[in-house]
Amino acid sequence: MEKNISVEVIERYLSGNCTPDEIKEVYQWFRSFDSTPESLVGLSNDEKDFVKEKLFAQIISEIGNGDNVVQFDVNTVRQQQLLEEANPAEQNVGGKTYRLWPKIAIAASIMLMICFSLYSVLTRDKVVPETVKTQLHDIRPGGNNAVLTLADGSTIILNNAKKGLLTRQGNVKVSKTTEGLLVYKAGIDNAIPGNTKLNTINTPKGGQYEVILPDGTKVWLNALSHLRFPTSFSGNTRLVEISGEAYFEVAKNPAKPFIVKSTRAEVTVLGTHFNVNDYPDEAFSKTTLLEGSVKIKGKQAVGTLKPGEQALLNERDEMKIAVDVNVEEAVAWKNGIFEFNRADITSIMRQAARWYDINVIYAGAPTHILYKGRISRNVNLSEMLTMIKYMGVNYTLDGKNLTIKD
Repeated sequence: MEKNISVEVIERYLSGNCTPDEIKEVYQWFRSFDSTPESLVGLSNDEKDFVKEKLFAQIISEIGNGDNVVQFDVNTVRQQQLLEEANPAEQNVGGKTYRLWPKIAIAASIMLMICFSLYSVLTRDKVVPETVKTQLHDIRPGGNNAVLTLADGSTIILNNAKKGLLTRQGNVKVSKTTEGLLVYKAGIDNAIPGNTKLNTINTPKGGQYEVILPDGTKVWLNALSHLRFPTSFSGNTRLVEISGEAYFEVAKNPAKPFIVKSTRAEVTVLGTHFNVNDYPDEAFSKTTLLEGSVKIKGKQAVGTLKPGEQALLNERDEMKIAVDVNVEEAVAWKNGIFEFNRADITSIMRQAARWYDINVIYAGAPTHILYKGRISRNVNLSEMLTMIKYMGVNYTLDGKNLTIKD
C-alpha cells in the first residue's frame, strides 16, 4: 500500500529544509512504492536490471534538463527493443525523449536529491555498468569542525568548545556564538603597531567553519583549509593568508585594503564578496567575484575582476579571466550544495574526499566523461554514492577507501 505525503514536505526535502522527522517521512514514502512496475513483469532479472539502469539515467537527465533530454546510447537493437517493450506507450518521437514512469521519476528525484545529466565526450557506446558492490555501512557528511591555534601555540577544538567567551588575547575577545560562529572583537586601543598576534584556523577533511574577523569581515572556510590572520589589523593593510577554499564578505574600509594571500595568488580588495579556491591538488587557483571589484596578482601575472568573472591561475603563473561564469557553482559549497558543471569524475571525487574524509583510488585511468548536476552536502555518503551509481560509475567501498572502476 502506498503512503501519501504532502507536496510541501517534498519541496522542503528538495531544498534541504526538512526536519529529521520529515526526512524519515520522505524515506518511508519512497520505500512504499512497488519495486517492480507492471511494465517490467515478464522480463528476466538481467533484462529488468538493464532497463531500470537505463530509465533511471534517463529520468535523472530529464529532471536536470527539462525538455532538453540527453540521449543515451544503446549497444544493440535488442537493448532498444527492451526499452520499448518496457513502456510501449511512450516512445522516442521526433528526436525527443518523453517522460517515462512519472511515479518513479518523482521518487528518484526525492531519493537522490540530484538533477544529473551526462555529457559523453567519447565516440564509443557506453557499456551498462556492472552491479555496484558496497559494504553495509555509512559515513556521515562533514560539519562545523575546526581547530583554532592561538598566538602562544595553544589550541582550541572549536566543535567541542562551549559557547561564549573562549579566550582573551590582549584586548581582543574571542567568542563562540550560539550559532557556532567564531567571533573576534577588538578593543578600541588594540590597533597599536607591534601589538598584533597571529591566529590560525584549520579545518580537517569533513570540516568547515565560519569566522568573523576583528574588522567585521566574514569568512567561510571549506574542508581541508586554513586561515591565518592577525587578532587586530594595525597596519596600513588587512592581510590574511589562506590555503584551500574560503568565501569572503569583506568589511569596507577604503583607507585599509584587504589582502588575501594564497599559494598561487594575491587578491586585493577594499570591500567585496568573493571566493578563493586554491587547493594544492587542483590545477588552477580560482578567484570568483560576486560583488565589487578585486585585483588578482600572481608572481608576474596581474588582472582585475568584475562581478561574474573568475580568474584562473596555474602553476606556470599563466592567468585566464573567464566572464559570465556560474557564480552559484563557485559558492555552492558555502550553501550546503555540491554543484558540478561539466566536471569529470576526478574533480567530483576530490570534493567528495574532502567532505566525507575518504580516500579515493582509481582502478585504471579515469574516463573523460563530463557531468552536470547538484546534490546536497548534508546527505550521508551512501546517498552520494547512489548518485555516482546512476551516473554510470562503478565503485567499491571498503571502510574509508573508495575505489572507482570508471
